[in-house]
Amino acid sequence: MEALRDELKSVAERLNINVQVSMDEENNVLKVYTDTADMLKRARAGLRDVLELAYTTAEHHPYWNIAYNAAEILNVLLERWNDTLSRDEINELEWRAVELKSAIEKIGR
Repeated sequence: MEALRDELKSVAERLNINVQVSMDEENNVLKVYTDTADMLKRARAGLRDVLELAYTTAEHHPYWNIAYNAAEILNVLLERWNDTLSRDEINELEWRAVELKSAIEKIGR
């Protein structure tokens, strides 16, 4: 995996593109970001993977509702990170928090 990382950096240099390459060896994931990707953009990119998992997991999976509502809460927060939440968005967060609590209680029984 290190060889791939080094090769990606080399290709980016040849193309005159500034990139950041990070390795997650535990999960065998290599991430490549342009130098304009700040932490908020990186977090939103990672959340897209979590949302995809939540959207494609069958509703009968015991953790689906927890993952789905937690991801949607984070999605709203990251989308509005530098803004003020509207009353509708706050209402949505509160509703999802109730759904999240209910789902957690359900698996605890």
